[in-house]
Amino acid sequence: MATGLPGVFIGSFLIEVFFSIPGLGREILVAVNRSDYPVIQAATVYLAALTMVTNLITDVLYKFVDPRVTLK
Repeated sequence: MATGLPGVFIGSFLIEVFFSIPGLGREILVAVNRSDYPVIQAATVYLAALTMVTNLITDVLYKFVDPRVTLK
């Protein structure tokens, strides 16, 4: 379930765009339309970092939940 967290953020961006709700999703869409590369890069880095941190936390918690898992 934790690995689906970045997908939830992408889904919220899409809902903001579809229903014209002001927020980060709308800002990213405006940045894409204006070719505002720093905003696009910041959003991409933010989502990539969120994905990596979520995967790291999931792996560490899995190690504590299931003691049969060993670190190699």
